[in-house]
Amino acid sequence: MKCVLSLKPVVRSRTGVENGTGPTMLYEVEGLPDGQKISIRNIRPVAQQPIWQIGAHIKGRETRWTGTFESADEALAQLQEQLDSTDEEVGEVTQ
Repeated sequence: MKCVLSLKPVVRSRTGVENGTGPTMLYEVEGLPDGQKISIRNIRPVAQQPIWQIGAHIKGRETRWTGTFESADEALAQLQEQLDSTDEEVGEVTQ
């Protein structure tokens, strides 16, 4: 079964003194297989520089953040590509 991933905004940075008034700095990835939780974050939201990373959340472990992407969409596309290639490999094995 092919999963289609999407981004759900979770946290916004701030512009000025009010929190949540700036651009989104953390997204939750939706559409993952059951039991998986992945986030995409901007590690430089204060300077509003686009440096995005992917983090897989595993219960009982610290989140391991990887990658350097120019946008959250670029990071999501990479995840989608990885998921699609995994699905293809599984399909080849089961045939």
